[in-house]
Amino acid sequence: MKNRNRALKIAAVLSAVLLTLGGCKAKDVFSSGIKGEKEYKKAETMAIVTTERLRYEEVYSEKVWQAAVDNRGTTFEAALLEQIHAFLREVKLMSAMAKQENLTLSGKEKEQVQHAAAEYRKELGDVLAEELSISEKEMEELYTDYWLSEKLVEKLTEDANLEVSDSEAKVITVSQLEISQREAAEELLAKLQEEGADFTAAAKEYAENIEANRQLCRGEMGKEYEEEAFSLSEGEISGVIEDSGKFYILKCVDDYDEAATKLNKEKIASEKKNEAFLRRYQSFKGETPLTGEDPIWQEISISKSPRVTADFFEIFEQFCGDEGVSTGDSEWKGSIGG
Repeated sequence: MKNRNRALKIAAVLSAVLLTLGGCKAKDVFSSGIKGEKEYKKAETMAIVTTERLRYEEVYSEKVWQAAVDNRGTTFEAALLEQIHAFLREVKLMSAMAKQENLTLSGKEKEQVQHAAAEYRKELGDVLAEELSISEKEMEELYTDYWLSEKLVEKLTEDANLEVSDSEAKVITVSQLEISQREAAEELLAKLQEEGADFTAAAKEYAENIEANRQLCRGEMGKEYEEEAFSLSEGEISGVIEDSGKFYILKCVDDYDEAATKLNKEKIASEKKNEAFLRRYQSFKGETPLTGEDPIWQEISISKSPRVTADFFEIFEQFCGDEGVSTGDSEWKGSIGG
């Protein structure tokens, strides 16, 4: 799969704000819009649809579209189609808010967008461009909105407190023994505390479930469990801990997993950034509804869309990734539907 440094950064920010679609004429416009402004034409949506068809079929083959994603029989294609619709709505809303915040592209950035649009049109080719009714002008508008949406994320989170302490992000590794009855748990603990006790043998005899080398972050279990677990030193065994009707005994394997803690710190910082963004964006979104629903969406098919090699996001990364907005850390990498 192609590497996307910032591809779908917006989707990541919105905890996966979504993507994909299928073809018709440029004059067909979806009926909903912002204060009278229409949603994207089919031409723009097809740029995203065909990109996603390329991406998924490269990895899973064309059989992926009919795979069920829930017990109601919803196909992967139908689920991804909903994601695309939502993604395009978010880009439209976010770019509108960006303009309200007086965010614009610089002269250099506008040139980059023009190059990206020209490259997309070139990679698409004349035949497919005509079939999908995609022009450079429409691609410039879509790339501009996408970039403005990224700028909005940066603007709304620039003053956010993203500091994450080692204690907050700390990850430890434990061997967890689960027992249903307190009496049995106490008996097991007594065995483990005997001099020369074989932890593994005793665990197999008494514990109903054993989870060896469990990586544990704060906030995953109850307060008593967490306090006991994070107070342990390497090799130390806990007392009996009750959590959600079960009883646990822990043995600390590693009281500070440095690599896992670093990754968790990045994850928490990303979550804080997302929360800071959403606090302001959701207010704008609530006051600026996208209304209407065009039945033409029911006719759109990802699996029947043309096969192309032009990748909307890869081209954005190529032409707009180095001199535009800050790319941020790896947690901003995103992927529609994934």
